Amino acid sequence: MPGLANEIDPREFDSPEFQRNPFPLYKRLRDHHPVFRDRFHNRWILSRYEDVTAAFGDNEHFDRALYRPDGPYEFGSSHVFGPNILEYGNSDRHRWLRNVVAGQFVGQSLNAFVPAIETIVAELIDRVGRSGRVELVSEFTNQFPIRVISNMLGLPRADEDRFVGWYQALIAGLGFGGEHLARGIAARNEMWRYLDPLLEERRARPTDDLLSKILQAELDGQRMSTEEVKGFIALLLAAGGDTTDKAIANMWFHMLYTRPDQFAEVQADPALWDNVFTEMMRFDPVVHAQTRFTTAEVVVQGRVLPERAMVTLSLGAANRDERVFDDPDTFDLHRSDLHMGRENRSARYRDGLAGHLGFGMGQHFCMGYAMARQEAVIACQRLAAALGNPRPLHPTHEGIVAPSIDSGGFRAPRELWIEFDPVRG
Repeated sequence: MPGLANEIDPREFDSPEFQRNPFPLYKRLRDHHPVFRDRFHNRWILSRYEDVTAAFGDNEHFDRALYRPDGPYEFGSSHVFGPNILEYGNSDRHRWLRNVVAGQFVGQSLNAFVPAIETIVAELIDRVGRSGRVELVSEFTNQFPIRVISNMLGLPRADEDRFVGWYQALIAGLGFGGEHLARGIAARNEMWRYLDPLLEERRARPTDDLLSKILQAELDGQRMSTEEVKGFIALLLAAGGDTTDKAIANMWFHMLYTRPDQFAEVQADPALWDNVFTEMMRFDPVVHAQTRFTTAEVVVQGRVLPERAMVTLSLGAANRDERVFDDPDTFDLHRSDLHMGRENRSARYRDGLAGHLGFGMGQHFCMGYAMARQEAVIACQRLAAALGNPRPLHPTHEGIVAPSIDSGGFRAPRELWIEFDPVRG
């Protein structure tokens, strides 16, 4: 029927085709259903840049939390991370917790961890850099950010492999598969038991590591509870680690397969890895969606979203909005219509350009944005310098894909084989 030519079957969002390439469906959403009522998944979807940014900025009508902080729900009881900052939504408790810890991930506090980042990059390169080929995902990107975070926290380096395993179980537990959730919660509880004596020790004898700083941090005379500290560590390891893990893999995929012509420029000028990071976060970001819940009836594009509706803010769709970006389906690290510098939570910049939405914006703007960028850029620069003439081992690649819906995680290549001349120096 002609009238149904542009209709969308919500089951398309669960299809293998969408996992591999969601962008044609995103365009149909933007062009024909910018406020889409998905009756199958009981949600609404916003897909245009201006609508998504408006929702991010409207804390009065869009809340991140499913439960009210003063209600009967025991925070963390059904979340694989335990009680974490995200569950508190737009509440005063969320703002307090964020203010306690946010300063540890920017400026001089973050710069203090650069030597650890450099050390771990060098160790991983030494492991993989002498064979002439590397599977970048399993041998480097899955390993690097978790080892960095555990080092920043001051956890024993001998136990880094355990944290890598816990991280992978926690991320899988974010999916819809019951067995993944069960394994994720088991990993969380095992990690809690591991952390309990360390927390007691750091409280009694604090050092200069991040764990001690989180435990000792005060705001208005208050400190985070033990359960909140553990929930924050799980969030930091899983969400922060997975974002950086996937970002590095995505950056290398685009340089090797999407724009090998621009990779030559990046090889000649390693400072351009910053641009690669920014354009990757626009073109095909690690995280494609965030969820909000309406606190009252809201009108968007003439549609009325009911109170307590679940709303998906489609970052992946908004970042390809032709109303904001020219030729949005082309990866271009020299893009003139995208802010290429450091991100900020307002997404408003002095150069007047639009920013990518890969970190969200507003009150819930990713606290680890600067850490993710710094880790990813340093890792890519050091890899590119150490692996002589890096090139794809295989002529074709399936591309960046989303994980299956039963297992959590973000978009990235499942594997990425690189061939290179052995490590120099």
